[in-house]
Amino acid sequence: MTPSNLEPATAPIVVTRQVAADPVHAFEVFTERLGDWWDPLLTPDPDTYEGADIEEVEGGEVALRHDGEDIPIGTVREWETGERFAMTFHLALPHSHPTRVAVDFAPAEGGTLVTLTHDGWTAGNARSRGTFTEWPHLLARFAALAESGD
Repeated sequence: MTPSNLEPATAPIVVTRQVAADPVHAFEVFTERLGDWWDPLLTPDPDTYEGADIEEVEGGEVALRHDGEDIPIGTVREWETGERFAMTFHLALPHSHPTRVAVDFAPAEGGTLVTLTHDGWTAGNARSRGTFTEWPHLLARFAALAESGD
């Protein structure tokens, strides 16, 4: 039996963050400026990190850029401006067992409630689940950029 204070290895990782920006702006910063708010330390090679790109269509590639080369980390599955972005996700995971990252943008008093759900944990990738503890840090970086007015 699993102790009640431990999550099962396949439970989704869910992180929320209030952002002082409207949902469309928050969505645009999350998607169009991923390379600006993503922490280079959470890439394959922080010293050569140059940014990130998302092809803004379902089926589009999501990639980190290192030394002019794109390193795919997933595929866009949903693109609803101001409402929802979802992708497959295989950064630091076996490509044969990707997970999913979905981000919902809901209007809230004073801005937007952003909810990130990282799920799709299976027997083929659950061993890696415990290494994904940086989502709160990444959402804080995202929120700072979304609220900066830049």
